[in-house]
Parts: sequence; structure tokens; C-alpha cells
Amino acid sequence: MKDRCVTELLRRRRLILLAADSRASQAQSTIELMAGLMILLPLFLAALDITIIIVANQVNDNACRDAARVAANGRPTADETTSRAELVLRRASQSSGYIHGPTLISVTPVDIKPPSANFGGSYQGNVRVETKVTVNLPVPIPGLLPAIQEFYASQEYPVTFIEPPAAAQPSLE
Repeated sequence: MKDRCVTELLRRRRLILLAADSRASQAQSTIELMAGLMILLPLFLAALDITIIIVANQVNDNACRDAARVAANGRPTADETTSRAELVLRRASQSSGYIHGPTLISVTPVDIKPPSANFGGSYQGNVRVETKVTVNLPVPIPGLLPAIQEFYASQEYPVTFIEPPAAAQPSLE
């Protein structure tokens, strides 16, 4: 009977030691998880900020290029080129979420040379469009990335408008 009690006590002691060892192992795993999250969570949030910045730059560059292309496809007067560029940017504009814009900064006809008034022909020169997009970062990094970022784009395209000859123009009479 005495051996049986000793054996039972030893068995219980082993079970207690195994349970304590298991709890220590679980605690160590929890601490390792927390330490890992302290490193991985900021990296994930920085990756999120960088992704939004890259997308905003792509949206701005694409919209600026499209606006410059459309602005150059018509008579290169300041009013007409501006209205064509504004139309393109209005369709590309985003005002919800983290990306706001793109907005038009300027439309500039560059070195425009009109064709002969009597014979018509193609205009020579380019149209330059400048745009801006504003990004509100979801997780600004203090000292590294401010909460609001602005990105600018500039594109220039050749004018493709061909002025018809004066004789071919319909009269308004």
C-alpha cells in the first residue's frame, strides 16, 4: 500500500510538472507572438501607406497624361485647352477615401505656331498640363511621412489640330 501511495504521488507530481511546463511553453509562445507583432504591425502599416502613395501617383500621372493628350487634340487656345483638360480630370477625380484629386493646376500652350490663315494646315507646338493629387495617409509615420501628402505631375503633348483652309470654312451668313 505504501508503494502504491508513493507511486501515485510521483505520478501526480509528474503531471503537475508537465502542466507547469506546458503553461510556461504557452506563456513563452505568447510573449514571442507579441514581440513579433511589435515588429510586423508597423511594417504592415508602412506598407499600406506606401501602397496608397504609389496608387495616388499612378492615378495622378495617368490623369495628367490623358488630360494633356485630350487638351492637345483641338484648337490650341487657352480657353479650349483648359476646358478639355478639366473635362478629363473631372471624370478621373476621386474625392472619397484617402486620395483626393487629381486637380488641374495649369494648362499651357507651348510655342504654338498657327498655320497660314489662307491655306490652313496643322498647328505646331505643344500643350503642357500640370495636375496635383492630395493623399491623406491612413497611418502617418511621425517624423517620416506627414499625414497629408501632395504629388504633382506634368505632361506635354504635341498639338494635333489641323486648321481647314479659309475657302473650305463655312460662312455664317
